[in-house]
Amino acid sequence: MSRVLPTILLVLFTWGCGDSEQPGVAQGAIVPPTLCTADTEKQFVFAVMNDTYLYYNQVPSVNLDEYETAESLLEDLRVSPDRFSYITSAEANENFFEEGTYIGFGFNSSPLPSEQAYVINFVYDNSAVGQAGIIRSDRILAVDGVSSQELIDTIGLSEQLASINEGESATFTIQSIGAEPRDVILTKGLVTMNTVLKAEVVENQGRSIGYVAVSNFIENTSPDFTEVATTFNNASIDELVLDLRYNGGGRVSAALTVASLIGGASTNGNNFAKYIHNDKYIADNRSILFSELSDAMNLSRVYVLTTDSTCSASELVMNSLSPFADVIRIGGTTCGKPIGFYGKTFCEKLIQPIELEIRNHFDEGGYFDGLTPTCEQEDIVSTDFANVQDAMFAHAIYHMDNAACDPSTSTASEKKSRFIKTLAPTDPLKTNH
Repeated sequence: MSRVLPTILLVLFTWGCGDSEQPGVAQGAIVPPTLCTADTEKQFVFAVMNDTYLYYNQVPSVNLDEYETAESLLEDLRVSPDRFSYITSAEANENFFEEGTYIGFGFNSSPLPSEQAYVINFVYDNSAVGQAGIIRSDRILAVDGVSSQELIDTIGLSEQLASINEGESATFTIQSIGAEPRDVILTKGLVTMNTVLKAEVVENQGRSIGYVAVSNFIENTSPDFTEVATTFNNASIDELVLDLRYNGGGRVSAALTVASLIGGASTNGNNFAKYIHNDKYIADNRSILFSELSDAMNLSRVYVLTTDSTCSASELVMNSLSPFADVIRIGGTTCGKPIGFYGKTFCEKLIQPIELEIRNHFDEGGYFDGLTPTCEQEDIVSTDFANVQDAMFAHAIYHMDNAACDPSTSTASEKKSRFIKTLAPTDPLKTNH
């Protein structure tokens, strides 16, 4: 079983539980060092980038002695359009994607400079933030007396919270919409992720809409989404809204389950994804078929809510379904990550170099500039998920009613004046706080 990491902003897993064997590219020809020093780590990373890396023949020649760490070396070895290869903790990666846990406070947020705040995009139920009653749309005004505006202008919220150790507490100044600010003391600890953030059947204008928001594609996403599909089938939904606006990706096995449950009969026996490797490992190129699942919803149309945080396996779901269903994207252009990793462990670390390109049934891929929305819509975080007043959900409903985009709404491009992006979509462990 491979150990690979969505981003996020998240990262794309290519092999997961249930694969009987792995191709040679998953292992590669480079043996990890038995003695771990800065020099041996750098040598290993350089060798891997000249072996299984998709763009190995473009990797520059560098003097390894000029780099202090393997991480700093990797930054200079990445070749355009690669902005995703990275190094992370092997243990943290395994916990995140296999156990569904990480050390943190239990939320995802975006900087909102127009309000001198961070807005909470979602909260995990089993976390310090979730247990404290903090919800989506709440604003963070300060952490330990440091204003959000100062954090936006300097190190950012992620770095501020990363400096807090497990078991230590921090004081968050929180403001809910229409309420006075309040201080909440939270302790950093183990977060167990419920990747299905919301699943609800919404009745609207005589139509039953299945709405499901998914934060990541990890080990427990497949059974959780299967339960959602069963519920939606029992409710005989007319439309499906798949909210992936903050989903940075994850396991291909989970994305495969989600896409197969949506497409059903129309996708059975067809290619879900095609894996293309570098010319050293052409023999490992292969196709992955959609799964035939009894709980499939057999839908011919799906609405997907997207932002620039929609990445990797989330984009794969949309691209793989597009030959067989009408995939209507509402929101913003996605992050643009049509590639994946197998990952190589060394010295308690995991390097995730781009190792394959991924295409759909019709060989469509290469969307490094992102998947553009059918209808542009700014992500205005002011309500809970599945609320018909949510701007993105409301726009999807408008399209259902009118078979056209709502001309009166604010566009995703206008979001740039209100939100700023502070983190490249690489290591998903850094996007959940």
